[in-house]
Amino acid sequence: MINQPLGSSDQTKIMLFSTLMLPTILFLIGIVPALFLIFGIMMMKKNKDFSHIITAVKSFRWYVGFVLIGCLAVSFFLFSSDYFYEEDAYLFLALAVTCCVYLILVKFLFVNPLYKHKNWVELHGIFTTRTKDASQILAQGDTDSIGGDKLKYYSAADELTKWIKLKEEGHISEEEFNQARKKLL
Repeated sequence: MINQPLGSSDQTKIMLFSTLMLPTILFLIGIVPALFLIFGIMMMKKNKDFSHIITAVKSFRWYVGFVLIGCLAVSFFLFSSDYFYEEDAYLFLALAVTCCVYLILVKFLFVNPLYKHKNWVELHGIFTTRTKDASQILAQGDTDSIGGDKLKYYSAADELTKWIKLKEEGHISEEEFNQARKKLL
């Protein structure tokens, strides 16, 4: 399951979590944790490393935990003050409960579905359900990234290293690797 795309139920969980984050973003308190998660997804996509998601979720939890503690402290202060601001105290208590809910939801609706498909998500992204077959890549000439204007970005050695890694991981056959090597060299 770790090398397979997310099923519709897992994709739905992630979309549900994103939708449930919208109210907090609209009230500006959820912008920072949402940015943590977005940045983690972008970095994972760029570097093909799932640890960025784990770090983003840890940052999310720290921030939301800090807000939770702050809300509890303010509500306690308001309940125990001489002037007893009951309405404000209940508002901060409601924010604290909301923080608790988000701490639970991030695990079950965001981290768990992604972690079950960790390798797939690293290589292909969250909502991608298909990958290019190595023969399609060769047919399209995507191995020719050293040609013309792309020469300044990639070297033949870099591309060959990528193809060796694909072969070692079992994503392509020896024949497909040899075809790519011929095109590169």
